[in-house]
Amino acid sequence: MQLKVVALLILQIGVSIQHWCGYQPSLRLVNEDRNLIASNDKTLTYVKREINDYDYGNDDSSLISGYNVPQLDSFFDGLNLETGIFTAPATRTYKVTLTAILTNLGYEDTAGSLSSYAQLFILQNGHLYSLDNYLLVEHNKVGDLRLEVDMQKGDTLQVFVGHHVNDKTRAKRNGYGGFETVQCFNLEQVRFCIF
Repeated sequence: MQLKVVALLILQIGVSIQHWCGYQPSLRLVNEDRNLIASNDKTLTYVKREINDYDYGNDDSSLISGYNVPQLDSFFDGLNLETGIFTAPATRTYKVTLTAILTNLGYEDTAGSLSSYAQLFILQNGHLYSLDNYLLVEHNKVGDLRLEVDMQKGDTLQVFVGHHVNDKTRAKRNGYGGFETVQCFNLEQVRFCIF
């Protein structure tokens, strides 16, 4: 009997200290021709320790130097970094955090004449069950969402990117007409953690 109690206690401690985190330094997606593609209406995915396997849209792998990026195999026990989907390994209540910021360069470059925002949703089993699972990310503000989510073993969580644009177009300011594209309205430093 005592052996069963000790085994259950060890199991409970092991489950209670498990945590999973995904990190996306900059949501600026490119295709195989290195052209920008839309980053809205997609499940957010995360970088992994194999930096060369991930395309940041440039060749500078130092973008995340000094940051503790999860190991490639961390998806086997909950969060799949490549798909962005967390699968609950046990039935219990999980504490979930989501933080993000919207880069301010495009806003500053236009002296505030252009602005944007981003929408992030935490979906459970592919559905938005509560508006409490919605995060609005604005310029110059860190978006922060904290939840407790009851999950059954095998249930899933994912961060879904609703509205998000990387670039905006405006009339040229040089007096000659035409349009110009202003870059840098992308989501940055997105961190999704489950405890």
